[in-house]
Amino acid sequence: MKTLFKVLILLPLVFLSSCRSDDAETDQVTDLESKTYVLTSVEDSGISGTVRFIKNSNFTLSIELNVSGTINNNFHSAFLYRDNAANGGEVVALTLDTVVGETGMSTTVFTKLDDDTTISYEDLLTFDGYIEVKSNDNTLNNPVANADIGENELTGSQVTYTLEERDLTNAFGDITFKERINGEALAVFNLEGTPAGGMLPAHIHENDAVTGGPIIFTFKMVNGTTGSSETNVEMLDDGTSFVYNDVLTVNGYINVHFESDLSLLIAQGNIGSN
Repeated sequence: MKTLFKVLILLPLVFLSSCRSDDAETDQVTDLESKTYVLTSVEDSGISGTVRFIKNSNFTLSIELNVSGTINNNFHSAFLYRDNAANGGEVVALTLDTVVGETGMSTTVFTKLDDDTTISYEDLLTFDGYIEVKSNDNTLNNPVANADIGENELTGSQVTYTLEERDLTNAFGDITFKERINGEALAVFNLEGTPAGGMLPAHIHENDAVTGGPIIFTFKMVNGTTGSSETNVEMLDDGTSFVYNDVLTVNGYINVHFESDLSLLIAQGNIGSN
């Protein structure tokens, strides 16, 4: 009888234990959908990686950062900003969990933005924003890696125009216009032989380079040391819409000028219909 009694006592315990195990498996959070963007280095920081948006089975969202090039004992703040990286919009939409240098990882789980606005996974995929990882310094404000996301993502379509040397010999290169999902463009200068230490004005002018014409679009200044700059292209200086498809057909040319004397040209090239 004692043996039978012990068996009867144990059976319910085993059964209850099994029920808890099943419940734990049922409650486990899984990824329903996800999308990954590439984090590119800013100003040769040596830090790059990926950012993944995840739709979770428990009705939350996750943003996972997986960064390489970080250093042990360093910590990097990170944010989801509004606007695109070229415009440099510093309006924080969501503060992300800190990236730990040892692992280069962080995971932020959320259902709302910092202003308590509810956001869905589908909203994230069309968001006008970018992700940026900051430096590990006193200000924690210098970007080391970023990725345009949502409507600012690049489609893969692009066009490159050659920029030839002019008054400064051996300064040459090109400019590439990259299409965004929202139809706008990212303009990227890649020049060699530019004077180090200066910031070089650059514009699109109307007509072809031989005919000449007035300025219709102003780029962000080109860094003379690196020969590079990035500008978002969405409208002309007068407010007229000017997007990627317009770049392909514009009657224009590009001038890159000396910082101290705009009458002197560093590089020049026809674009669009020219």
